[in-house]
Amino acid sequence: MSLLTRWGGAPLFVAVLLVYLLSLPVLSYDSYWTVPTALMILHHGSTVIDEFVPGSPVEARYSLDCVPALGPGHSYAAGHECPGGHWYNLYPEGVPVVALPIVALLDVATRLTAALRLRSSHPVIAAFLAGDLARGRAITELVCGAIFCAITAWLMYRIAERFLSRTQSALIMLLCAFGTAQWSIASRSLMQHGPSALFLALALYLAVSARDQPARVALLSLPLATAFAVRPSNFISVAVFSIYVALHHSRWFLRFVGWSLPVAVPFLVYNLLVRHSLFPTYYNYGSAERSPALTDLTMNLVSPSRGLLIFTPVVLFSAAGMVLAWRSRWCFPLTSYLVAIAIAHSLLIALYWPGHGYGPRYYSDLSPLFAFFWIPAVLSWQKSQGKLRTASACLFVALAAWSIFVHARGATSTAANLWSASPVNVDDARWRVWDWRDPQFLRGL
Repeated sequence: MSLLTRWGGAPLFVAVLLVYLLSLPVLSYDSYWTVPTALMILHHGSTVIDEFVPGSPVEARYSLDCVPALGPGHSYAAGHECPGGHWYNLYPEGVPVVALPIVALLDVATRLTAALRLRSSHPVIAAFLAGDLARGRAITELVCGAIFCAITAWLMYRIAERFLSRTQSALIMLLCAFGTAQWSIASRSLMQHGPSALFLALALYLAVSARDQPARVALLSLPLATAFAVRPSNFISVAVFSIYVALHHSRWFLRFVGWSLPVAVPFLVYNLLVRHSLFPTYYNYGSAERSPALTDLTMNLVSPSRGLLIFTPVVLFSAAGMVLAWRSRWCFPLTSYLVAIAIAHSLLIALYWPGHGYGPRYYSDLSPLFAFFWIPAVLSWQKSQGKLRTASACLFVALAAWSIFVHARGATSTAANLWSASPVNVDDARWRVWDWRDPQFLRGL
């Protein structure tokens, strides 16, 4: 393990990245238009994706947004034509923007593979090797998602090593990488979850390191603003961290606000000038797909095909870590605000039906928070003795092993990922998430 933890955990980062890249299948549904948008920005300085629409499959068009010449946009579902307007990606364009450096590198690299006439019998891989990143978008998305999630895991290593040994920090990193939705969901494509978790992890790293270097707290707003630009539910983290800085680091609050402007100003100006609204269509879906909160909160926690405690039971030690941090005032008062983020996020996602996906998709954004609270649990375990120490270690290993197994299924099983559509669309038969006879993580075994 000492070899892997040298050079700031860089070898661990490479190892995690390789596993992500070699894990199949590659998922791409909500993120269908992310790569075309990034290519349009790269080659034309525009986010209009009109040229990609005619040849696209009909089932991918639900994530199109029509913006007319005047007035705000509307989704493809609200009108299949866009006279006088242009088609855009319905989902946040912050994702293709943050993926742009990677897409640009892949664009250059695949020109080389095209010149070398590298071939493949698989049409998606063949298109990618030929330099067509749009038709080879699944590979493009996999590379971007894998890099984002590997960086997130590495950031958790850097945070953990402030409190734990290198070996323990490496284990925290690996469990975050493979025992959470980082592996089964976020690393599989360019949906919002990977970038969202990445920028929340970066904000967490800055907040923790600010305990030794207080000036870093001002930089918190930069990743937080970016997190909001890639996923609107991150308004919770923006609000909670803003209150935290205002109350406990007021000296740095104006700088904190200032560091948000390089992201916030272009985001708002773009929306007003291009999308004709302060926030794009997707950000205004506040009343869409609402569900009974108590019912969906229970579903998100314990249902056999969507429950967090079923897919990632090791988060029970995250909950224990939250309690231990509160009692011992560990990293206080920061930890109390992080707990507030987790609770508010749980209440928010309880209002929305998660649709297709693998397991507790809406909780994937919080993977860094769950990993962070394993740290006080480990610190408490180090102080324990006798049977309690042995029993807690055995329980942790058992829950971690189950979590890794379940997320390995999501990262490597086509059958498990087709569960949402077969034998009947789960959107039309929501009772299926409670069917213990056919849990998603066992499909295909």
